[in-house]
Amino acid sequence: MGPKEELSAAKLTDDLVVDILSRLPFKSFCRFKCVCKAWLAFSSDPHYCQKLPKPPTGFFYQDHDTTSIQLVSLSKNDEEIDGTLSFLPDYEQLKFVDCCNGLVLCKYSSNHTSPDIFRFIVCNPATREWRTLPDTKQDPENSAYYSTKLGFDPSRSPHFYVFNFRYRRGPGHLVFGINQIAMFSSCNSTWLVYNDLWDRENYVISVSGRPHVFLDGCLHVHSDHDVLVLDTYETVSTDLRPSYWTVKLPLHEVDCVVDRCFRGCLGQASGILHYAAAEEDGCTIIVWLHDEFDPDGWIV
Repeated sequence: MGPKEELSAAKLTDDLVVDILSRLPFKSFCRFKCVCKAWLAFSSDPHYCQKLPKPPTGFFYQDHDTTSIQLVSLSKNDEEIDGTLSFLPDYEQLKFVDCCNGLVLCKYSSNHTSPDIFRFIVCNPATREWRTLPDTKQDPENSAYYSTKLGFDPSRSPHFYVFNFRYRRGPGHLVFGINQIAMFSSCNSTWLVYNDLWDRENYVISVSGRPHVFLDGCLHVHSDHDVLVLDTYETVSTDLRPSYWTVKLPLHEVDCVVDRCFRGCLGQASGILHYAAAEEDGCTIIVWLHDEFDPDGWIV
């Protein structure tokens, strides 16, 4: 190499690149890892991810008695995180809905907003970027119930997804199974609506409000059939209806309703689906890893 020859990034070893990236603030690291797919892959590589800047952790909440949204931070490197979402437009009503891997989903409205539409906005409190979604319809007569989830996996794609599950209401406002799913993808910037995705007569599914996981382009969410997995890949790339399947939880029992089968929590680490549940004595927590080669297989 001559004295004037520049050392290009392509000639740097992985170890050296990771060492350079590890010295960056987390916000800068998020921007720099978009330079190439190889740098993005470092963040999910079990060998390198421990050396790279860690994302700030915490949780958002909103009291019923106030319209303000707050962040409870569990990290020291959260100086650049706007936990109150003050950078968003000044909407009359802003309701926290969900969050996933650094993105936050809110529903906004004003006193003049029509009762038959949903208005959502997705934002990144670290970069202060935000995006409003196209309006989507809702039932103005309160004959339906809705549950909305946000999906985002930055290790796989820069695009996010919003899932709006619609339930039927019966007499006495009893909630029955899901009969419609509206899905938004930032890739194609439109809502896709699917009615009666499954046979409601023999397969009634409800989605729990407990924490969900978005992994490998699939939404994993607690349901009354253990874990419902909804695949988004074919929906975005083709005109096919989204495929779905269910995964039995480790403590699955046929007659489970609200007992030991459903007291655990889904999560993910190093790109692997996890499930954690406390023992009945409350002194021990068991963590299972999902076996990707066995749909209902879990490893302690």
